[in-house]
Amino acid sequence: MDRRRGIARALLRLAPLTVTGFMQISWFGNLALATDPHANARRDWYRFYQTGRQLLAGDLTAIYRMASDSRYFWLYPPYCIYLAAPLGVLPEWYAYALCVLVEVAAVGGALAVLRAAVPGRGADHTNAAIAVLASMPFNTAIVIGQISGVLSLILAASLWAWRRRRPVTTGLLLSLLFIKPNLAIFFPPVCLLARQWRVLAGIGVGSALLLLASLPLGLERWHEYAFATHSYVNLLQNAVPMWKQLTLYAFWYTVSGALASQGVSVTAPWLASVALLGAVTMAAWWRRSDSETALPRLFGLTVLLAISANLYVYFYDGLLLLVPGVVWWVMRDEYRSLWCHGLIGACLLGIFAVGYLGIFVTQEGISWAGPLIAIWLLCEAVDLLAAPSPAAAPAPHPA
Repeated sequence: MDRRRGIARALLRLAPLTVTGFMQISWFGNLALATDPHANARRDWYRFYQTGRQLLAGDLTAIYRMASDSRYFWLYPPYCIYLAAPLGVLPEWYAYALCVLVEVAAVGGALAVLRAAVPGRGADHTNAAIAVLASMPFNTAIVIGQISGVLSLILAASLWAWRRRRPVTTGLLLSLLFIKPNLAIFFPPVCLLARQWRVLAGIGVGSALLLLASLPLGLERWHEYAFATHSYVNLLQNAVPMWKQLTLYAFWYTVSGALASQGVSVTAPWLASVALLGAVTMAAWWRRSDSETALPRLFGLTVLLAISANLYVYFYDGLLLLVPGVVWWVMRDEYRSLWCHGLIGACLLGIFAVGYLGIFVTQEGISWAGPLIAIWLLCEAVDLLAAPSPAAAPAPHPA
């Protein structure tokens, strides 16, 4: 009887992976049966492939050109162009396979590094990993060849180095987040607030090295990058489906019909909500930055802010939530409020559900992920602020 119960529990734990199996078998099965598999497979990864070929051909001016007949654009800073070079020397299908393998390896690496950075029961990390592998961001990031897994690995490695008290290494790793500057810019302010000067120095040195690395490509690449980014912001507001975004801006934009009828601008509630999230995040860092135990949660809080307070973050970058998600589950004994911890769990379930519903069922309507992530952030910050600061904590009595 006990053996049967053990088998039943093991099967129940692995049940979410049936979603992963269904997603991957469906995608690659349809790809194999498609009349034009090349056209079906050409998703986000194909822009990386084209950039690699353009780099090796010396056609640098074509990289940032936003062709009207293209669905995908190169919106990364010039120093990222080098990363596409290996794809440019491969045949197209091999390049796609490499993108898929890199993404899978990066997510596996991120989960392994988090296991070292946030010690806990092995079963807890395993359960968290199963949830990540069953999530919509993981399953979509793989098939479209996005780099969200690489960004998650950078975040996990940064947290690991920070907890190992290697501040310069932490800063150098965080500087790699400038692959996507709109996500990276949230970390220097919290480092400043926490008075982590050596981490800031590492970020500065790493960023400077990235800028220097881009110089052989020509300064005009930066002008082209700025123009492409500005053009994309206009495109984002007029042509990109907002239900694919994870931000509060997308939420307010998708409810703008009701707001516009009352003469209310989307900008005002968005800025107000971002200001609130920024304030509670900064307060948590100010209050708890000296606590070694709180560091993983503070780090995860910053990730939540970087996603929810942004102007644009696509659904596949929800994979970055694996960092605060794993921390929430593994460190659940550190929460003072069961209500806060439980509400975060409800938000995670909601994000999981609306992700799949939005992509495969509704494909329109209100972007609910942004407010769910914002509620998660608020619960995390409230619980962190409820704990006494190290200075206010009672001193231990002498034996």
